[in-house]
Amino acid sequence: YILREEIPIVPLYFAARRPVVKREGMLIMVDDDRMPIQPEEEVTEQLVRFRTLGCYPLTGAVESDAVTVPEILREMLTVRTSERQSRLIDTDEVGAMEKKKREGYF
Repeated sequence: YILREEIPIVPLYFAARRPVVKREGMLIMVDDDRMPIQPEEEVTEQLVRFRTLGCYPLTGAVESDAVTVPEILREMLTVRTSERQSRLIDTDEVGAMEKKKREGYF
């Protein structure tokens, strides 16, 4: 639909070189001073994009070279992981996000 209707999307959905740290198995973008860097962490520039957007810094990036909507669609057809895989909030248990919604988190 986005491709057909030529709807503009947020640049974070497109791959770009961004500063990230690997935390709990996820790539978290270092966007500003709100992101505390732990002594064992190293900030690196990587070609990443976001498959889902959420509260900062609770959403991880994924390595990608998709810089157009058609490239994102091709990537989506080949990737075997859920978009929710990159959400820190969903790592504590299966269905954690849905449970948090029911409990009034949002």
